[in-house]
Amino acid sequence: MSPLLWGALGALLIAAELVLPGIFLIWFGGAALLTGLVTALWHDWGLVNEAGFFTIAAGAAVGLAIAHARRRNASADGNAARINDRAGQLVGRAVTLTEPIANGHGRVFVGDTLWAVEGPDRPAGAAMVVAGHRGMVLVLRDAVELQQNAR
Repeated sequence: MSPLLWGALGALLIAAELVLPGIFLIWFGGAALLTGLVTALWHDWGLVNEAGFFTIAAGAAVGLAIAHARRRNASADGNAARINDRAGQLVGRAVTLTEPIANGHGRVFVGDTLWAVEGPDRPAGAAMVVAGHRGMVLVLRDAVELQQNAR
């Protein structure tokens, strides 16, 4: 096949990616363009060799694209895991007790939500920090105590 035909096939596949997005046609188009370049460098290469090179180049391109997508998605999974974890998003946030913590249990408003909390007994209005959570129950630590330990 002529290098121009490989180039036209590559351009057609890349243009088809714009019409039918699926992220794979562009890699086949790139492989066709690469095959056209190699065919231009080595004239009389033969259609079977060209088709074999195209198959290998397309497989390698798709494999690299999949590996890249997996790496990118793996790095994004750390943030995505917490997107629906409302209690987990509050860890480290300073809060003021709405109600006193008595016998280790109390409640606090965070934004417009009233949360059940566990922690040391403290009066209403005490400054606390969300140290963790057990399900939908926030675990609080005394903010003053945490500041003293940080020194």
